[in-house]
Amino acid sequence: MFNKKNALNRALFIKVDDQADVYQFSDALLKGTPLVLNFQKTDAETANHFIVFLSGIIYAIDGMVEMLSEKIFVFATKKDLKDSALRTFIEDNKEVE
Repeated sequence: MFNKKNALNRALFIKVDDQADVYQFSDALLKGTPLVLNFQKTDAETANHFIVFLSGIIYAIDGMVEMLSEKIFVFATKKDLKDSALRTFIEDNKEVE
């Protein structure tokens, strides 16, 4: 049976655009929701602002940031990053460096 509480099922997958609110993303992280953020449609300055701000939140909740590609990032707690479903998703979608 599929576990609805695994980190991958709880994750939000978001294409960040000009209307995005970094504070809403922060609230989601603080509530324990992993985020997969796609910055492909975002200018570099805005993307950097989001990444820096959310990195501070991640630090505060004992989490980490995983880079899937140049413009796609996973923000989650260390516990969630150990979840097998989320870990498999990351390994399957991570671009080779």
